This record gives sequence, C-alpha cells and structure tokens, in this order.
Amino acid sequence: MSTHFAGCCPFADGVVRCRKTLAEVPWHCQSRRMPARRRRLPTELIGRAFTRAVALDCKVTPNMLRGPSVQRLVPGVYVDASVEPTLVKTLAAWLTLLPPDTLVDGVTALRYWGIEVGEAAPYRYVTTAAHQSKRAEVRVRRVERLPERRGSVVAPVAALVTAKVELNLLDLVIAGDWMIQAKLATYEQVRNGLAAATGRNCRRARRAGELVRKGAESPRETRLRLAIVLAGLPEPECNVNLGDEWFFIGRVDLYLRAWNIAVEYEGDHHRTDAKTYGGDLLRFEELNASGVLAIRVSKEHLRRPRDVVRRVHAALVSRGYEGPAPVFGAEWRAMFE
Repeated sequence: MSTHFAGCCPFADGVVRCRKTLAEVPWHCQSRRMPARRRRLPTELIGRAFTRAVALDCKVTPNMLRGPSVQRLVPGVYVDASVEPTLVKTLAAWLTLLPPDTLVDGVTALRYWGIEVGEAAPYRYVTTAAHQSKRAEVRVRRVERLPERRGSVVAPVAALVTAKVELNLLDLVIAGDWMIQAKLATYEQVRNGLAAATGRNCRRARRAGELVRKGAESPRETRLRLAIVLAGLPEPECNVNLGDEWFFIGRVDLYLRAWNIAVEYEGDHHRTDAKTYGGDLLRFEELNASGVLAIRVSKEHLRRPRDVVRRVHAALVSRGYEGPAPVFGAEWRAMFE
C-alpha cells in the first residue's frame, strides 16, 4: 500500500521519496508558486515621504507598507524603496510628524549645511508650538519666536549660535571657519552672530567669535592655527600665495610673514596620492630655495600638539623671534588635552 506525503507522489515501487532534489521530482509534483510580485506604489507617492494615513488614503494596504516596494524612513513615515534614505529625506520625514511651525535646528542644521561637527542625531528641531516630543530620536525646543530660517532649516549662523550649548570651543571655531570658507556666511556675519549670543554658554560662543578667521580650508588647519595662537605665539595668516607677479612659489596653509616661516598640514592624500606627493616635493624645494622655512605637520603630529607648538617656537627663535615662549594655559589644555 503506497503512502502519500505532501509535496511528493508515490512511485511504482510504492516508496515515497521525499528527500529528492527539485530536479529529480517529476514536473507535475513541483510547486507552481510564482515569486511575489512587487506592487507599485501610486504615482503620487513615488519619490516623496508619506505617512501611514496618507498611504491608506491612496489605497495602499498595510501589507504593501510591509512589503518590498516600501521602506520606512522613521516610525510612521515611509518612502518608495528605490529612494536613497539621505539625511535630508530623514529630516523631512520627521517634519511630517512635528507641528507645522517647526524647523531643523542646532548641530543637526549644521550637518544639513555640510558642516561636519558633532552628530546629526538625535535630530534637533525648534518650534513655537506647545509640543513636547517623547521620541528618543528627536529633540524639540520651544521658543517664542523662530530664528532666521532658510526653508525648513535654521539659517547657518543662527544654527551655529544655538549649537553653542552642545559644541566645545574648538568645534565652534572649526564650524565658524568652515561656514566662512563654504560661503554660507561672511566673516563679519559669523563673528557678529557669535558675539551677540546670549543665554547658556554665551561666553563660549563669544570667545569663538574672537577666534574665527577667513581663509581656513580644513578643520585640521583651524586646529593647527589655534594650537599655535592659544599658546601665545604670533598668529599666522591662513592660506597665503607666495611669490610675485613673475614667479609663483606655492600656496602655504599658515604663514608667519615676519619670520618667513610656513606651517603646512599634510593630510593622508599628500602621502597616498603619487601626483600630490610628487608636487609637494617640488614645492618644498622651491620654498627652501626662496628662503622659506617650512614646518610640515601630519595627523599623527597633531596627536601631540605641545610638540608641534614647540617646533614652531624653535623655528621662530631660529629666525630672530624674541617674544615669549609658548604657555599651555587652562584654555589651551581644555581645547587640546
């Protein structure tokens, strides 16, 4: 007597072979189930974030929201699966859950503007609505009057001033220098905005306003400049072109003009990129030939900032500097150690 088993069929010898591979099982016994078809979202939902309520209004079923056609950006907000979930889209998704009168704020706004200090999350927002978010992913502060805005994001300088609560002095200056270099605001706007700061950590913001400068082209350059200046040594100029109208020598990161000393930060690309490395060799030969004393500083050197400052001081002394030796006071130590 033959025995039947789900998914198999009895053969002539009456034995049920339920361990056969798919290729060995007769075609009429194989499953005819087709792969699940990815259902397309309605056209009006393609490429934009939408809430569950909006999806249901557009005849999207709960099963579709859990299916491969949809991805969840944040709790309760979805987007077409083909959309890359960027920071901008995530911030916009949270805005759909917050009161209408809400803006991206603080450090999160700085990240939106391309200034990479602090962490984007938890996502900071500001509103005039009487709203208290209980979600761990967002922080919403309430104000009587919204700060200056650009679209749904707090304007760069206003965001920097707000970020004084979270960022330390070094990061505030780095963000200010970056903002100026990226032409998100002028030097005067950044300096004046920080100088006018009030409330919590306003002294930190005002001090940052004293330290921001034009011309810094990377966070490492800002860090190197501050290590020199806050130790009491002369302040270098940022990114100076050396040479004259007939012969261009090169562009140096920091320049102590009175002593003809250049301080150069060498990022990893200066070492790993053959073309950049070759160009650096020729440039330093030309700097030496023209009498410029070049001090080269790497990322590893900046891990020991006191040694870097002492190298700069020694170079200054060799060129006739008679000022005070570096002093590593409380502000310097708080920033670098």
